[in-house]
Amino acid sequence: MFKRIFGIVAALFAAFFLYISPASAANGNAHFVQGGTTATTSGSSLVVHFKEAGLASGSTEYITSSANAAVTYECVNGGNKNPSASNKTTFQTKVVAPPQPFTADKNGNVTGTQTMAVPTAASLGFSCPPGQTTTLVSVVYTNVVITDTTSDATITLPGPYTYTNPSAP
Repeated sequence: MFKRIFGIVAALFAAFFLYISPASAANGNAHFVQGGTTATTSGSSLVVHFKEAGLASGSTEYITSSANAAVTYECVNGGNKNPSASNKTTFQTKVVAPPQPFTADKNGNVTGTQTMAVPTAASLGFSCPPGQTTTLVSVVYTNVVITDTTSDATITLPGPYTYTNPSAP
């Protein structure tokens, strides 16, 4: 009798693990593809393109991106000059693309793009005196991190990714 009960319990455990195995194996192998995951600048924005593999077909994955940003703004007068060094300020901040849903294709892959805009001068607490214009000088993005919050896969692209405003004096 003990052998019979043990056999039934063993069969139930085997059936259970066979049932959950494909889903957990797919998510356990989730990873961003090194050559298929890149970052570039488009104007002053940071654009990440990613490919994640090893997912369950049809699964919904929530992906977010972030980066450190060194943003420089200056004040420009009517003569198109920066009149004072104190009117040029560099801010260290972080930019984030909030989690967005992406659906894995039949092969268990997700490809997508996320864009992060440079923070505005006002959001960083920078403004110019009357008669001067606030101008973005440059932004340097580093330590770009792309994370699938569903599968916990992550990849870091160190950078730097730089934009310099060609019209800044």
